[in-house]
Amino acid sequence: MISSAFGDFLSSQLFANLLLLFTAVTALIIGYGQIQLNDVVEIYATPDTKTVLNATTGASTIAAIIGLRSIGTRLIYLDKYVFNGSEYKTNGQVLPSTYSQSTGLYWIDLPTNGTNHVSIVVYYHDQSGRKWKSEITADFIEKSWKVSSLQRTADK
Repeated sequence: MISSAFGDFLSSQLFANLLLLFTAVTALIIGYGQIQLNDVVEIYATPDTKTVLNATTGASTIAAIIGLRSIGTRLIYLDKYVFNGSEYKTNGQVLPSTYSQSTGLYWIDLPTNGTNHVSIVVYYHDQSGRKWKSEITADFIEKSWKVSSLQRTADK
């Protein structure tokens, strides 16, 4: 008799509805987890160079820069950066994600006046309005700039 009641339950509409509810909740939990895994915001700083053309003489020179790239999965907007204590506005400059096959970067000129250490804090926000900051240091060692960037932190 117990097996007959259990069999009746398994073939009932209530069981089908409970199974559907369980499947929907499981799908939502997995989907939310996937969104969290793919929600990455990160800036990467690399030493680079740019060619500077003198408009008067036509001569060109090579200048050292720090190239900022968005290596996360989200589009980010640069708000400002603090370079050795001086603040520079970037007015929401867009930095597309490298996941979108973008080669876009934002550059910060490195000093040519004999300064051999630079400290930079970049402030930015993502598409959802969350505010972040990344700390970058650069040291001029053996005729080249060595750049390191720390993992981003929430900007409060």
